[in-house]
Amino acid sequence: MKKNTAKNKSTLKELLSVYPVTAFAIAISAVLCIITFFYNYKVALGETVLIVLLFIFAFFVKNLQFKRLLAKINVCRKFISAEDGGELEKFPIPVLIYGSDNKIVWCNSAFRKTVIENTNPQSDTVLQFTDGLGADKIRETEKFECEYNGKAYTVFHSFTEFKKETLYALYFVEDSKLKKFRLMYKNSRPVVMFMTVDTSEENFRNLRESQISEITSGVEGVIENWVSKFDCLIKKLGNGRFILITDFENAKKMKDEKFSVLSLVRNYSFNGKEAGITLSVGASGGETINDCEISARQALDMALGRGGDQVAYKNGNNDYEFFGGVSQSAERRTKVRARIIASAISQTVLRADNVVIMGHRNSDLDAIGAAVGVAEICLSLGKQCRIVTDEETTLAKPLISHLSGTEIENIIVSPDDAELFMTNNTLLVVVDTHRQSFLEAPNIFDEASSVIVIDHHRKTVDHINNAVIFYHEPNASSASEMVTEIIEYMGERVNLSKKTSEALLSGIMLDTKNFVMKTGVATFEAAAFLRSAGADTVAVKQLFSNSLATQKEKSEIVRNAALFDGAAIGVVDFESENVRIIAGQAADELLGVEGVEASFILFKTGDIINISARSYGAVNVQLVMEKMGGGGHRTMAACQLENTTFENALNELKKSIKEIKLLNE
Repeated sequence: MKKNTAKNKSTLKELLSVYPVTAFAIAISAVLCIITFFYNYKVALGETVLIVLLFIFAFFVKNLQFKRLLAKINVCRKFISAEDGGELEKFPIPVLIYGSDNKIVWCNSAFRKTVIENTNPQSDTVLQFTDGLGADKIRETEKFECEYNGKAYTVFHSFTEFKKETLYALYFVEDSKLKKFRLMYKNSRPVVMFMTVDTSEENFRNLRESQISEITSGVEGVIENWVSKFDCLIKKLGNGRFILITDFENAKKMKDEKFSVLSLVRNYSFNGKEAGITLSVGASGGETINDCEISARQALDMALGRGGDQVAYKNGNNDYEFFGGVSQSAERRTKVRARIIASAISQTVLRADNVVIMGHRNSDLDAIGAAVGVAEICLSLGKQCRIVTDEETTLAKPLISHLSGTEIENIIVSPDDAELFMTNNTLLVVVDTHRQSFLEAPNIFDEASSVIVIDHHRKTVDHINNAVIFYHEPNASSASEMVTEIIEYMGERVNLSKKTSEALLSGIMLDTKNFVMKTGVATFEAAAFLRSAGADTVAVKQLFSNSLATQKEKSEIVRNAALFDGAAIGVVDFESENVRIIAGQAADELLGVEGVEASFILFKTGDIINISARSYGAVNVQLVMEKMGGGGHRTMAACQLENTTFENALNELKKSIKEIKLLNE
């Protein structure tokens, strides 16, 4: 009898400790029931029944939980009992066992001693020891790393199932010192940077030699003062060129402050005026100095190919990080290079069996115009050639129609017909793009024996890197301008026809917005050469004419556009055969609205949402589009988004605009 009484007291004590709220509720209900009995015994009887039911329910839940705990303990035995009779309790490696609900079930003495250091865990969940990783995430890995209480661990895991109960075991291997040494080794790896000061003749045209020397030394002083903040070595290689050698730790500090030397050089002033000088940097880390030096030179080419005033940091595997690139690039072109390229192209064409010329998908007047110019070169040198374009998707249909009746008309073919033209020694000339993924027919690129690239867009990471000639001028207005320069230096060897001249001029006019955007001295010189070759400006202007219906659709886009942080954003929510043309034209027209620094037009083709972006240079739309997977150059860019909606595309666009605005500030 005494034993039963003691057992009941123990059970009651457990009930009070495990279910204090339930026990308190039963006690209050019992008191209320007694009070009610003096007023209405029937109601008191009902309350008594409810209290009894609540009491039975509490014991039922407790018993159920006890059975579940017993099942987990049985599973634990599979972990804890080893084949040799030993126990995980005596295992020298810290072990923690938890359930599918991430609740801790058991830990051994090594875990209590070394991990939690004989203190109580902060909570009853395993998440505090796994940097927030739960059972589902842990099962996907072979092992993982975490930190707790200032120590670093590599954690291995296993699990077992028993009577539908699953338990997980974590085995903690402390390797704090190893990871510390690993970090020290990584931070000590070399990083090489090549720096070049971007200047143009225009900056120093009206200055005396003494003033030029003062500006040069001043800029060098800015660079040296910035470098002095870090543990590194800098050496001057020549006029405005430096090499800097440091390690990963200091390079990370430079990246964390986003290479502030760019803005320091950009803002350098002389006699109260900005000198108009910028800095381009190519940086790369690696295992050896030699590897770093080679990659850093490639990174510098990338920075200059994107317009300069930026840092291109090559991390390996052709993976780049970019910093800066917020200012207009200075024109640094020389006619010497154009002359050398012209000679190299003519020799390469003569060595080939035939030539295939190709631009980007949805080719425009610049792509077709440049292709026609290259075709004229090939024909003049006695080589057969073909221009590849899809006449269903091209945006240059008026130009193709304008070429009817000429020899060029017969060499414009579809991608399928171009494949029949290929031989083992076919030369491919790519114009107005330098990305294989953007080509009209990528399969022809794979079949060509050699490739020439002629492009003016700012260089991207996935550029064609196996071209025998990579003629890339990000400061040129258009590919048509570059081809015109090549034709100029070939002289009488190229018989430039009137309609070819008009095709090239239309490409220049398209990309310069009628000689307003990105127009340099070389642009006007190329236009003058084409005019002297017979180009009719009226005929070229007519290639840009729209139908009345197209004009109305464009006006509708402009009318419904909305302003966001200095950018005009329009959405084409209707179908149109000329949607690409009117989207680009609407984006151009919105730039004429007061307060608009950039314009973005969203339109849909098939399952893809396209964005056409334009600016006058205050906002670098190339950076905005690159954040969304696209590209282009500072004043004209685009991107394509798959498997998304207009709403999501708009939100992503606004986020990118905000980020670039902050970068400019």
